[in-house]
Amino acid sequence: MEGFKRTNMTTSVSVLYIVSTLERSGPTNQLFNLVENLGEDVKTTILTLSPEPKNTDWPRFREAGYNVQSLSLTRLKSAIYGPYRLRKKVAVVDPDLVHTQGIRADSLSAFFLTNYPRVATVRNYPLDDYPELYGKFQGHLMARHHLCTFSRLDHPIGCSKTIADLLRQHGISAGTIQNGVNCEVFRPPADGESLRAREELNLSRDGPIGVSVGGLIPRKDPQTVVRGFLSSEEAIDGQLVFLGDGPLREDCERIAADAENIRFEGRVEEVETYLKAADYFVSASKSEGLPNAVMEALASGLPVCLSDIPQHREILEYDHNAGVIFDVGEKSEVADQLDLLAQDNDSTRRSAARQLVENYLSANRMASQYQEIYRRIAGSSNPEKDRNVD
Repeated sequence: MEGFKRTNMTTSVSVLYIVSTLERSGPTNQLFNLVENLGEDVKTTILTLSPEPKNTDWPRFREAGYNVQSLSLTRLKSAIYGPYRLRKKVAVVDPDLVHTQGIRADSLSAFFLTNYPRVATVRNYPLDDYPELYGKFQGHLMARHHLCTFSRLDHPIGCSKTIADLLRQHGISAGTIQNGVNCEVFRPPADGESLRAREELNLSRDGPIGVSVGGLIPRKDPQTVVRGFLSSEEAIDGQLVFLGDGPLREDCERIAADAENIRFEGRVEEVETYLKAADYFVSASKSEGLPNAVMEALASGLPVCLSDIPQHREILEYDHNAGVIFDVGEKSEVADQLDLLAQDNDSTRRSAARQLVENYLSANRMASQYQEIYRRIAGSSNPEKDRNVD
């Protein structure tokens, strides 16, 4: 952990988490990993700003016993009286600190919850992601706004060293707590479990199986993975499975039209089953925060084949035996590295992958670091501070 000091405080802390929704996504998974691994002395309340989408993880949080509430504000209602409704709700909860993630929650916290200590987890670099998501002009304005927001918050925390370093280049004093993965849900297959998973998913019993998890969007560059696999010599004898959907699916299917050993499964619930069935994981992403999918694959004992971006290097710096790297967008390098993993029957890489996550990127380790921050903040805050709502 960077940028924070240890404390021996053992007093209880109440934390209010604010997010737009609990839509099934990487950030929502990370929030669940965090609250699930906090100690009993951290009291949590989760508040969403908007009505939940169909693919919500709200039931998972409620079934786990968490106090989940919602303002259920549409965009229009949020603009009219969102700040007032939010401040009233926060006053009722009266937490020791507020923890946000996402541009809407971060912005409301920065400008309207100034009477509370405020933590924000930064899960992406806005100048990389927003122009691609929202168009160059609008995306750039949104990115600049979000960076300004971080500078107004008390404790912005990058989900990777890379993100924190990028924030510091804008004069934002950011700490680092790396994302973490649930090592009980994602684990290497037991004896015979991999074969059973292949049978359950109707995958080939023979030949190496690669899996790629994530949206089929430009930032993830799935076409390079398809082209690299088709150009390979060893990996091509097995199968490649894509889990995820998006606007590039049709183009990817066109490129792979003549390849019966490439499957596009769309969004699936049983990701861990596919990882148990696989022999390696591949991602050609151009930008990340600290990717859940990569960490889940490593926790499942899969060696990884990753594009050469700082966030991927940050993970493999812990143990280079856990995976291989290729230059962004280079299909020939993808092919070479896939062949290397496809023909590698040595258990060393699998063991290195699992140990990397257990030692450095577990959800338990992440939660312990956040809990340490919460205690320090609660211990230094002024209990007489006026938190009344006008």
